[in-house]
Amino acid sequence: MTAPKRQPARRVSKAERRAHLLAQAKALFLLDGYRVTTTARIAEAAGVSEAVLSRHFATKEAFFLDILHEIRQATLDRWSAETAGGGDPLARLHAIADLYLEVARERAGEVRLLHRTLLEQQDETILGPVRDFYLEVETLLARLIAEGQQSGVFRRSLDPRVGAWELIRTISGFAVTAPLNIPLYAEPDYPARAVECFLHCLLKTDV
Repeated sequence: MTAPKRQPARRVSKAERRAHLLAQAKALFLLDGYRVTTTARIAEAAGVSEAVLSRHFATKEAFFLDILHEIRQATLDRWSAETAGGGDPLARLHAIADLYLEVARERAGEVRLLHRTLLEQQDETILGPVRDFYLEVETLLARLIAEGQQSGVFRRSLDPRVGAWELIRTISGFAVTAPLNIPLYAEPDYPARAVECFLHCLLKTDV
């Protein structure tokens, strides 16, 4: 009886290889921190040589910046699409806050990694792009709050930039504390209630 021919192993695509390497880097960054993790350890965890790894990510910083790019796309790009049509500033800001909280839930690991890395080191190569990202977030949120003030919905005494950063810190705090498994977080209506609580503080009158 003739033995069946062995099927050749499927060749891993460049995109699949890159995604695998990035997943290993994220896991190590979260486990040991950005500073301790090296490209050698990432290559070992991924089961490839450093030469193969360098074809996709030249440096450790490149891994982190790619993660930051993913977070940016999941937030700012979706926000721009959500607010492109104009309309009621309160409704638009509510939609933005919902999306922001959704990103914090879906990408909690990446968000925690982002904040842990900022606490661990002061490399401007990392801090600069992260600062730019948050300033973009501030600009978009502050613009929506300012439009709400002009339409008479939000308090005019509020600095829109302050409101923007309070929302940023609220969502960031949620992502950082998510691993604690707070019972409130598991309630199905919690995200909507959290957003409602924040937005209520912006309103011109108590309703």
